[in-house]
Amino acid sequence: MYVILFYDIADRTLKEKDNSRRIRKTVEKYLSRVQFSVFEGEIRESDLKKLKATLKKECQKELDSIVIYESTRQNYTERVVIGVDKNETLFS
Repeated sequence: MYVILFYDIADRTLKEKDNSRRIRKTVEKYLSRVQFSVFEGEIRESDLKKLKATLKKECQKELDSIVIYESTRQNYTERVVIGVDKNETLFS
């Protein structure tokens, strides 16, 4: 399965606990970073299930936003980069 994930985590001044580092570290276990809060890559369905479960626990639903696009095949997507491709080795 091919996944694109991005998140917008609220500023730590708005929360009791800063969860941004835990969320970033969790996502980095499974996907490659493309931009500061954008990740992509191939992932097994079982790992995606684990990732989602962990993110649901870590996310403060009233303030944070995590979006995951799922595709059964990478070749159904077209990747266009304008400027520096910070992850060019992913598709070589």
